[in-house]
Amino acid sequence: MTGKSHKAIGTAAGAAIAIYGIRQGDYVFALALVTAPLAAMLPDIDHGSARMGKLRKLIANIAVTMAAVAIVIAAWLHGRLILENYATLLMIGLGVVIPTFFLFKLSQTRWVRDTWGFVTKHRGIMHTLIIPICAAIATIYIRDRYFLILLYGFLAGYVSHILADCMTTKGCPILFPLLRKNIKFLNIKTGSDAERIQVIILVIVILLAAVLIPV
Repeated sequence: MTGKSHKAIGTAAGAAIAIYGIRQGDYVFALALVTAPLAAMLPDIDHGSARMGKLRKLIANIAVTMAAVAIVIAAWLHGRLILENYATLLMIGLGVVIPTFFLFKLSQTRWVRDTWGFVTKHRGIMHTLIIPICAAIATIYIRDRYFLILLYGFLAGYVSHILADCMTTKGCPILFPLLRKNIKFLNIKTGSDAERIQVIILVIVILLAAVLIPV
């Protein structure tokens, strides 16, 4: 799907989390609106023509810096992980930043290109469930509510991107490394009227679910 479509669906996913939390009187859930749209664009870092792809060098450098900070914190906190905020930063690094940077750099190496050429292309390794799974594991250990909601938004946005692309003709290798084959649920052509209709339907369904699901 196009970047605009992913951003719309990701924003709807973040809004759904915000609405669900606000219905419980917890306005902190609105923070999901910060990370969900950004995460919904992130997988396209492997696409040179996409907005995230054009910024990938900058993003990679930022990721390197954040990963380095996470490693320093891990060393400094050896035996002190009872400090909640620092432990949270560590888990953000281990669950999101480092896996994202590692997979992106892995997809750029010659050995990977020669062995698993498909992961270096658009909808390759960045379009698998590896990063969402790492992020989901990180949520288990994060106790700071603000960071936790931000991470929920990240998860919702990233997963929304992958599932949306699974509705297109090409699909995504969501089961890699267990299965290299691209999985697709529908056969929608990117940039078509069918995509725009599908996006509208998805946004409506996501928002309705957030309103109708019992709290």
